[in-house]
Amino acid sequence: MKNKVSFNSGLAKFGIGLFETIKVNNEPIELDLHLDRIFKSIDKLNLSIDYSKNELRNEITNYIEKNNIVNKAIRLTIFDEGYNISSRDIPYTKKSYENGFKLNISPIKRGDSEIHRHKTTNYYESIYTKAYANEKGYDDGIFTNLNEIILECSMSNIYFIKDNKIITPNSKLPILNGTTKRRIIEICGELNIQIKEMEIKLSEIGDFDFVFISNSLIGVMKIIEIEGIKYNKENYLYDKVSQRINLVVGD
Repeated sequence: MKNKVSFNSGLAKFGIGLFETIKVNNEPIELDLHLDRIFKSIDKLNLSIDYSKNELRNEITNYIEKNNIVNKAIRLTIFDEGYNISSRDIPYTKKSYENGFKLNISPIKRGDSEIHRHKTTNYYESIYTKAYANEKGYDDGIFTNLNEIILECSMSNIYFIKDNKIITPNSKLPILNGTTKRRIIEICGELNIQIKEMEIKLSEIGDFDFVFISNSLIGVMKIIEIEGIKYNKENYLYDKVSQRINLVVGD
């Protein structure tokens, strides 16, 4: 495992690399889904990586056991000189879920780039968008494309609810289709909840009753406002999905 990066690496020079953020309760959550995604990205982006999926799975498991990682997040970073595993606290509390998040619209408009479909270490657009939102009193920002179609938040997928139906941006758009999004779609199928992927125009976001986001650390989080548009704070479809995602948060 690498703990240092040289200035000659593709990571340092150009931000070339991939990473996964994995929630660890008593064990890593959906580890195989995260590894499957990163190896699909390695293949699609034609990156030269000398490690197998089993090797990295064992390294992650050993790191968790050696460092007694419980109720934290670990990050696997893969780049041309090797890989790194690190850990950090998860910042979301019970109060976060009770209050919900507020979002604004990112000033960055995305084109149709293949890169956005992968979790690359070239992450400045997302960092900038979240900082821009925080400076204006919001928790996160929403990316749109040049045609003002909703894409995703800086670090999460987004969902809208109306008329007993969950709507989420189409997977064919330039977005990162998260591991939790995949699980939500499965849960909706199991519970006979209608979920549909489609294009959502920015001008349409006021037409919905309820909004939530998802990622591997948050699980699901309700959205109470998008730039002055207020949403319901409770929804029974969201409650059903939330219960199955099994959030584990601190006080």
